[in-house]
Amino acid sequence: MKAQKYFGIVACVTVLFLFGVSPSFAVFHPNPGVVYDASGATSVLHGGDRELTTLGFTGSSTVMTGADFLRFDDGYVYTKANGTKRLYAWNDVETRDMGTGQNAYKFNPDRADNGSLYTNEATSGGMLSEVFGSFGGYKNMSYILDGEETCSMYYTDLYFDGFTLSGDDDQATIEVALLERGGNSKMKVYGILAADTSDPDTSIYSDYTPTLTDGLLVKYNVGTFNPLWKLNTLEIGGNQKVRGYGISISSDWTNLVGLRIASKGNCYKGPDLVAVGVVPEPATLGLLLSGGICVLIRRRRK
Repeated sequence: MKAQKYFGIVACVTVLFLFGVSPSFAVFHPNPGVVYDASGATSVLHGGDRELTTLGFTGSSTVMTGADFLRFDDGYVYTKANGTKRLYAWNDVETRDMGTGQNAYKFNPDRADNGSLYTNEATSGGMLSEVFGSFGGYKNMSYILDGEETCSMYYTDLYFDGFTLSGDDDQATIEVALLERGGNSKMKVYGILAADTSDPDTSIYSDYTPTLTDGLLVKYNVGTFNPLWKLNTLEIGGNQKVRGYGISISSDWTNLVGLRIASKGNCYKGPDLVAVGVVPEPATLGLLLSGGICVLIRRRRK
């Protein structure tokens, strides 16, 4: 039985959370946002696993930290492999390509050559929760979703961990960041207005119908590439540069419960999605910094 995810205030708890970015946003009609290039990043390598510490943007004073890339606790991947369409939930094991030049699976988990193994490495599997969840307290930037140049459409939906997100009227500050390997892809970004839980059999992909905003196209511009670091994964034969984008979302995007990152057709070239970052609204940050926050019920499944 399908059930709606929902948000409701149930309790207030004390939270200590050190983060001090005050985002805002821009009103552009009908454009749902303004896209910035990342200007640079600082990060730490733990063996073959990378932890991002800061991310800046050209033309904006916003600085994201590693905590902003741990804002999700649920999601789905829609993909197509060998002619079969499939929806994978947050902790479902998705079959992976495991070697150079293998492109059978679209938007499948991949990792740096010397990165830590996925839990289901031995059976060529990986989970969305491993790619975008916590790895020893940080988002492992050596884990990615590998896109392919394909005529098929695929996407990942990522749901926020206990908050909603709304744009505002300041286009100089950034709420959303995307990190992409290669820096030569185009992505369509949607806000998720109302989430949805599919039937227990997530292979019934057509039963999953969240409510979305209009899409925002995020595309590369030749000559504006600021490489953040280099990444070589199992599916490719050498290092590729990682590029970052910041999005100042429009005030038309209100009370989002998550984000969809989508690819569609050869013209989109990927993407190879490394990470998605989100800065909560100032009011939410204020509650966090003051030490009190009302906990939201995230989702109920049947």
